[in-house]
Amino acid sequence: MIDFKGSATPKRRIAAVLTLGALAGPVGSESLEQAETAAKAQVILDANPLLGGYALKVRPSGTGLRLEGAVANQIEADLAAELAGLIAGEAADIQSGLRLDTRIPEEQSGLITAIRERTTAARLKQRLRWQVRNIPLDVQARVESGVVRLHGQVGALATKDRLAAMAESTMGVDEVFNYISVDPALITDERKRQRRAERTHRKDDWISTRLRALLRSDTTVNDRSIEITVSDGEVTLSGSVASSAERAVAESIAADVPGVQDVDSRLVIERLL
Repeated sequence: MIDFKGSATPKRRIAAVLTLGALAGPVGSESLEQAETAAKAQVILDANPLLGGYALKVRPSGTGLRLEGAVANQIEADLAAELAGLIAGEAADIQSGLRLDTRIPEEQSGLITAIRERTTAARLKQRLRWQVRNIPLDVQARVESGVVRLHGQVGALATKDRLAAMAESTMGVDEVFNYISVDPALITDERKRQRRAERTHRKDDWISTRLRALLRSDTTVNDRSIEITVSDGEVTLSGSVASSAERAVAESIAADVPGVQDVDSRLVIERLL
């Protein structure tokens, strides 16, 4: 379960070199560098959505790496070798000792699930932090297995509903439970802080990268068909969208990024047949 509030981040553990070597098996006479490379390749394979459910092992071997374990087919065996090669380098010798025709795992590894949950939490956290209307809000979100639980207080029911809709449209979210309470006494303070945020100056590059990340995180928008140009705080959106609703969402997200002075929308509606 991922629980974020304020700037808190999960604790980071710095592994000792011996620990890295242990991930790849006994080091023996192999170099420390090979052991570290094997450990990195092990993490990549464990985190891959196709390979993470198998109990694969990566070990140092001669001038490269050796893969051990079992996968369902040759396609997955080739993928494992290619990923290991990306880590070890072009000159490395990747030996595949993988057996074939084992059952495809019904569940992915715990590492893949943890990565997905943390990524979803980060996307939602960015959306809460990088939009003017959300900056003054005291809202917390817990993410677990694609389920988001929102807690906190806001000044209006419309704000509560908007935050729930935003969470629902965040990539990686399957369900939202909205436990936010409404206190009208908060409205005045929220509006004051929003006005201060609106006057905040941001560099064009900052605006562009944040807006791209926000559009990419929203499942109602196809950001790949939208081009973003920012000049002196003015955002120009070009490209195509599938509907007027998608265009409105893209324009609203752009207008709500701190530092944006104006939005020039040149998005064209091209309905899919």
